[in-house]
Amino acid sequence: MQRSSRSIVTTLSAAALVLVAGAAAAAPPARYEVRFERTWSQETFPKDFPLLAHFSPVVGATHDAQYEPFRIGAMPTPGNEVLCEEGKHEPIDSEIRAAIGKGSAGVLIETSEPLRAVPSHATTSFEIDEQHPMVSIAAMIAPSPDWCAVAADVVLFENGAWVAEKSVDLQAWDMGTDSARSYRALDDDTQPRGTLQLNDLPFFVKDGARMPVGRVTFVRK
Repeated sequence: MQRSSRSIVTTLSAAALVLVAGAAAAAPPARYEVRFERTWSQETFPKDFPLLAHFSPVVGATHDAQYEPFRIGAMPTPGNEVLCEEGKHEPIDSEIRAAIGKGSAGVLIETSEPLRAVPSHATTSFEIDEQHPMVSIAAMIAPSPDWCAVAADVVLFENGAWVAEKSVDLQAWDMGTDSARSYRALDDDTQPRGTLQLNDLPFFVKDGARMPVGRVTFVRK
């Protein structure tokens, strides 16, 4: 049966309203301050604690579930390796920018100064959108073979809204690129490559429980 012009117009109008409603339902981007705090010290982690201990400058990204800069069980990228062996942001910066270009990451997050004192913290701010509602962020535990302080896949958009504040522990991770098992051991390149794992060495475990090396807090501005 042929539809009337009025029926077609009504249908198109209803479809347009649905599209407008859907667009209106999307949450606008939010801005957060991130505080990356070091608690790793000779007092809290006395076993063989190294001289000149520090965290490298911080690096991370906002992202979706398809891109995870740090994921347990994943093969290490060149960026993972260089960050956690040498404390350098290149090439992980380039990896994140490539993910931004593909649409799976939103923004790059960085600080410029190491965290040398205890307690100490680094802060910066960033914008996040609903398409990239997760944050992963890390810094090298230095000196070390290939260890980083990491908070991975922190979700800031929950129940249809941006969270006001969220804090998570920073855990020590092993990138699986160096087989040395002490802070100042000589390089021992892992071949074949291992995978990213939580660090279960005695330096970071007490009474059978893994101890965080810091804390990261996100506050909506």
